[in-house]
Formats: sequence, C-alpha cells, structure tokens
Amino acid sequence: MVSTLASVAWGGPARQLLASTRSLAGRPAIMHIRHSERTMVSNEEIQRGLTKFDGRSYLSTPTGMRAAMDFGSSLPVDREYTLYHTISPRTQETAEGIHQGIIDAGGKAKIGGTIPVAALDYEAFNQWLQSQKWFGRQEGAYSGTCQWIAGLIPKTILKPSGEFAQELARINMENLKDAPSNVLHIYVSHDIWILALLFHWFGMPPYINGIRFLEGFLLQISDEGLDVWLRDRNEMFEHPPWWPKPK
Repeated sequence: MVSTLASVAWGGPARQLLASTRSLAGRPAIMHIRHSERTMVSNEEIQRGLTKFDGRSYLSTPTGMRAAMDFGSSLPVDREYTLYHTISPRTQETAEGIHQGIIDAGGKAKIGGTIPVAALDYEAFNQWLQSQKWFGRQEGAYSGTCQWIAGLIPKTILKPSGEFAQELARINMENLKDAPSNVLHIYVSHDIWILALLFHWFGMPPYINGIRFLEGFLLQISDEGLDVWLRDRNEMFEHPPWWPKPK
C-alpha cells in the first residue's frame, strides 16, 4: 500500500527530511517542522464573509492526520522522541499523530507540551493577518516572514523575529540538557516560524515557495558548529555568536 506521504503532492520535502534521519551521528538531535495538511481558507473568502477567520480553527484534514502518522512510523525506532507543539490545535494534532505513528512502529515517544508562541496578542495578530493581501496565498509564508524580519509587524502583537529565534534556541538547548545520545526532539510549528529560524540561526533567506506541510530541518549541535539537514542537502554552519552554550 502506498503511504499517504508518498501520494500527496506536498510530501516530497517531508520524505527527504525523513531520509536525513538515517544520517544522524550518535548524539542528540533537534527537528523543526511545519504542521501537517490543514483546511484551506483564502483571504478572499474571509473578506467576502464566506467564512470566519479564527487562527485556532484551521484543523488538520484526514489526509493530514494520516500523513502525520506515516511520518512518525517512518522515523528510526532506535531514537527516543519528545514532541512539542504551539498553542494551535493543528500543531497539537500533528504532534499527536506523529507520536501515534512512532508508538505503532514500536518506538518510544512522549508529548513534551506547548512551546512559547511568538504572538503577544493572538487576536490582534489574526486581525493583522487578515489585512494582508498575501494571506492565504502560496507565497504568503515568504511575504509574511520578510515583513517579520524587516520589523514591519507591530511589536505589540508579535515578538521581533530575532528575539523570537534566540529565545527558541535557548529553549531547545535547555530541553537537551543531560539528554542521552539517542534523543530526538521534534518541534511542530508553522511555516513562518521555520523560515525565521532558518534566517536567524543559519543566515539563510526565506524560501520563496515557502515551507510545505511536515517540511523543516534537522539539527545536531557539536563543537564544530550546527550540522543541519534541509531539503536535499546537509551543511555545517558556524554557531551564531549569541548561541546559548550548554550548561
């Protein structure tokens, strides 16, 4: 039977990321991914009053849930997994689906809870999103991330992207403290989160075509630098000067 990830049009980057897990060295690892497929609503539908916008209501589709479970069951069973997610139900659903897939495949996994959100005023951020012409379009994540990095999103509703990226790096490193060598922490978030981390952690410009569902990057930290797998390549990056040091 063909897996869901092999049958969906957006599954290629997720499958590449899964293949990269076979290249990990024998030390703790971190993965950041976007949530799985969700219900799609365009900005035009919202503006015309055809649907109500609520950032908490974009739930996973049945295909998205099956893909999340496929993702989990395809991870190496010799790793121990902890899954974190944002406050959005779709990221929690994805984390739970991946968790179930890992367990079904005979692996070890647990849900670690919620990671801090970038939004300081969730409803104000949702209203700001609705005002943007790019919202709901294929290129939306690229445009949104560029505005965030440029400081064009009001600081009263969204943390500056650099501050957000440094805080999340600190949280990641704290969670890895005293972790055994076979640990892999998976953070399920959103496309603009992933693109902002790629920019601030590795100096990479946002992908113009955005981030697909269940796409992201894999990371291992060493004295030499940040060993990163993304899409079709593996590259070593220098630690940013502000990168938190292990305690």
